[in-house]
Amino acid sequence: MTALTVAEDVHTEIGEWEGRGWFPPGPQLAICLSGGLDGLSDTGLLEVAAAARRQTSWAQARELAAVAELSRRRAADEAEGDPDYRILSGYESVVEEVAAALTVTGDAAATLVHLAGRLADDLPATREALETGRIDLSKTRVISDLTDGLPDGLPERVEAAVLERAPDQTTGQLRRRIRRIVQKLAPEQLEERKREAARRRDLQVWDTPDGTTDLTLTGLETTEAHAIFNKISAVARALKTDGDLRPLHAIRADLAKELLQGTSYPEAAHASGVQPVEPPRVPAVTPSTVALPDTTIVETLAKMADQRLSKVLAHARATGRTNALPFLINRAVRDMHDQLRGLRETWCQATGPTPGRHGHNAYRPPAAMRRLIEARHETCVFPTCNRRSNRCDLDHTVPWGQGITCQCNLAPLCRRHHRTKQSPGWTLIQPWPGLLIWITPSGLWHITAREEDRTGFWR
Repeated sequence: MTALTVAEDVHTEIGEWEGRGWFPPGPQLAICLSGGLDGLSDTGLLEVAAAARRQTSWAQARELAAVAELSRRRAADEAEGDPDYRILSGYESVVEEVAAALTVTGDAAATLVHLAGRLADDLPATREALETGRIDLSKTRVISDLTDGLPDGLPERVEAAVLERAPDQTTGQLRRRIRRIVQKLAPEQLEERKREAARRRDLQVWDTPDGTTDLTLTGLETTEAHAIFNKISAVARALKTDGDLRPLHAIRADLAKELLQGTSYPEAAHASGVQPVEPPRVPAVTPSTVALPDTTIVETLAKMADQRLSKVLAHARATGRTNALPFLINRAVRDMHDQLRGLRETWCQATGPTPGRHGHNAYRPPAAMRRLIEARHETCVFPTCNRRSNRCDLDHTVPWGQGITCQCNLAPLCRRHHRTKQSPGWTLIQPWPGLLIWITPSGLWHITAREEDRTGFWR
């Protein structure tokens, strides 16, 4: 039976999904899911939702398998060379390739690469359960996380013991079951994992999308964490009973904040929620105070570059030359860089910190040039990096000596992505001031520009 026949069978006479919960994920199920939802009963809608989740698991298994194969290839390439601390390891390079290709953070990419390796090497049954849609990615992560670091042979024993019931369990139920099994099979490893987590205890802070900031303690002893929470909760409930109008969770948060700021416990218990005083505003460096490349020029050049490189990719596929793609993309970008040389020099002379001069005659840029670069790029110019530019290296895109100290050859790079740039197979080219093109070892390209121009051109 063909995929089209299956789709027609599902969506014609019956118009329902009842009884099709067995249908395996893959290309045929994708066709079935492409049909409309009108006319389906409530049961049919739930069958579609379940089928879509199985299909998602299958697609995620394919994603992880591709990442695992890329990791294997990079590891094989690395084994043929000598290690160099100035560049990324094969593993680190894969992490950055995945981060750029999937538009995720470095931490998220590292998690994916690690999970892909575990499924490929240590948890074949879990990989098969994900690929067939019996478990989803969340359950896969639970199995991987809680079996990581166990002695050889134990991960397979654990997954064999839990996979039969895993499809019918929540992640919380699955997690508790695995912990009970690991406690029986490897109590020493479980205790060591707990000690290691305590050694990594930390205080973390990050900004949220709604304009506030989260502050979190990690790796605390369980009894200590619950004791702290219970003590603050008891005081919060007492204040609530005494007529405090704030929600209980807000009272808890305000109490913790006061205590961490050094307020004594009795004073913190009676402190009311006070709106924070806004700090004095410091004039920001803006395009009105620092000359920046014209947005229209950057956007136009970014589109032209993306179109040209897309044609190179299409031609490589049509002629069977995808193995040469890194070379072909590199050559096309360097040609663009060379073709813009004269215009670039004229532009820098007209818009740079020192009118009439192209660049600065020393390695370190003057303060005005640094301010220009940091205003142009608020963060590291690696596509998925969010480190603030004032905490990055001001890197010469073309190394100093071969290239000059100028707005057309400087960009902020955090230390990790500075090393990425220097790693085998990676290339960074700046054909126009503020317009940077990354080329990965796979021959993919990622174009970054000013913050408002940096999306929409990643391939």
